[in-house]
Amino acid sequence: MQRYNFTISPLRRAGKALNPRGQELDSLAGADALRGHFFSWRGVTGRRYVCSVFQRGEEGFVSDVENGVIIGVARDGAALRPVCLFSAGESRAPALRQLAQELGVVEWHVHFCPDVETVRDLAGSLLN
Repeated sequence: MQRYNFTISPLRRAGKALNPRGQELDSLAGADALRGHFFSWRGVTGRRYVCSVFQRGEEGFVSDVENGVIIGVARDGAALRPVCLFSAGESRAPALRQLAQELGVVEWHVHFCPDVETVRDLAGSLLN
């Protein structure tokens, strides 16, 4: 399984923590039923990738995804922090459960796509 592990320190400007790489979808601000089910991350190219959000415990479904990018996300207070990233189809549920436990993953963000370039774009952004 090819896996990209990383830790991201929050960027700071004038004493204020910034997270330019990921955000909730503004279009879902008034849709409470959908709000927690989608999140977007920016690649190194600046392209925005909308991901479906799955909770820890849903590794069985996440491991069945064949084409896409899987991002393991931990929480630092209210902020989300990606802790691992890999191509879908390379993981199995027991491995995902182990990663979740070891890295503190609380959510799996999945961007469904057929190409490897998306993995590279997101890894380039989230690994730096």
